[in-house]
Amino acid sequence: MKKILLILVCLFSLHALIYASFPITENISSDISNTIDFQIDDDKKGDNGVKWWLLIPVVLVLASAAYFLFKLWWRAWRDDIRWVKIATYIILSPLLLLLLLVIIHNTVDGGIVYNMA
Repeated sequence: MKKILLILVCLFSLHALIYASFPITENISSDISNTIDFQIDDDKKGDNGVKWWLLIPVVLVLASAAYFLFKLWWRAWRDDIRWVKIATYIILSPLLLLLLLVIIHNTVDGGIVYNMA
């Protein structure tokens, strides 16, 4: 499993390296007519929108990394590694206090947003 994860990391970094390796060889002038022509061509293509299909690999990589990180942390917690338990308490204590404050704030105010205008 570690080999597969290493291969995936290498592929993603290789893609970024190859993409950044090609220099721009065109001499782009700052003519107003050229910029207007570029804008018209871009509008005709319809490529100005967000490419949502790029989100799928990013989410998959982040989800798998989170899974492996949680699995590693859980295994260390079960093996009673001291620094893992201390770090867990240090991280979770402020988060639980923040959650408690949000719950109290919403309960006391009733969740109503007052308009001051």
